[in-house]
Amino acid sequence: MKKILFLIIFLTISNYSLAESGKFNAAGAGSWSLNAMDAGNGNMSITYDGNAGLMDKEPGSIFDKSTMHCIGGLTLVAGKFDDETGMCTFYLMDGEKVYINYKGKGTGGQGGTGTFVIVGGTGKYENISGSGNSSRQNIRGKAGMAHSMNQMSGEYTY
Repeated sequence: MKKILFLIIFLTISNYSLAESGKFNAAGAGSWSLNAMDAGNGNMSITYDGNAGLMDKEPGSIFDKSTMHCIGGLTLVAGKFDDETGMCTFYLMDGEKVYINYKGKGTGGQGGTGTFVIVGGTGKYENISGSGNSSRQNIRGKAGMAHSMNQMSGEYTY
């Protein structure tokens, strides 16, 4: 009986894995292709699709030296927006991916701030969760595209 009890406890412990968690504070620059409908007077509908490279200030963060691909959109009313939404895929150095949904507000041509929720990933990050804050400052670049400095910070558990 003791051997069976020991075997059950051993199998339970060996199949149990502790959750990993951490913080991140990643920043980088990106470029975005735009679709825009300009209605004049600061009124505009915009969708975008682009990529950014990120470095992290937090040692050991899974987001260090990652890239992100984001697709999103917003509607400017008198030059301001409060309805930005989108989704990003982070391509991590270990070959896995993490997905986020985000929301934001700001001023057209300048940038914005927002929040995001980590909604999943691949491989060992399949059950990742977390949340954080983001900011974007528009910068000058090639005509016909948007360019920005991006910052994202938050916490994750997987």
